[in-house]
Amino acid sequence: MKVILLITIFLSFYSSAETIVVEDTLFYEVAPTSKDDLLETLNSSSPIREDGNVFHGYTKYEINWRFWWKSNNNQCAFTKVETTLKLKYTMPQLTSSKSDVNVVWSNWYPNLEKHEKGHGKLAKDTAFKIEKDLLSIGPKANCNLLEKAGNKLAYKLMATLKKANKQYDIKTNHGETQNAWLYLHL
Repeated sequence: MKVILLITIFLSFYSSAETIVVEDTLFYEVAPTSKDDLLETLNSSSPIREDGNVFHGYTKYEINWRFWWKSNNNQCAFTKVETTLKLKYTMPQLTSSKSDVNVVWSNWYPNLEKHEKGHGKLAKDTAFKIEKDLLSIGPKANCNLLEKAGNKLAYKLMATLKKANKQYDIKTNHGETQNAWLYLHL
């Protein structure tokens, strides 16, 4: 009889998850006339400015979460969690057909892309973790407590993501250790 009761309680709080990831890339054009002016042209073309510094790539993320719950026997539990991640990469796009420029670009650009995708992976991992961890929250005495616990957990993970991105940039010196700085290829 206890087994049937436990199964009934479990099924009454059965939960599901869904993560939606939307990725987009915004390109800005770079049109150098030669290999010698590639870095200068890239710097002047880049729309990415932060604290007086010019960056050639950027990853912006937005993570939102929604949850549904069910109340049973004076307890409230999540039944469904949906996390949406919007990733927007800002990257340069070469419009020069000069062979010396193309050689440098083809050696450098994949490294910049890899660095930015690293930021994207941190955001993806966090979106999946928010979803997983929200579903692991046990039933609460009421739905208001459950909602507060869920949002507190998700915001804590968002703060951890912000720190992880800063650490990633410190560790890689904004991609320099990954050969994502153009000067390393000139």
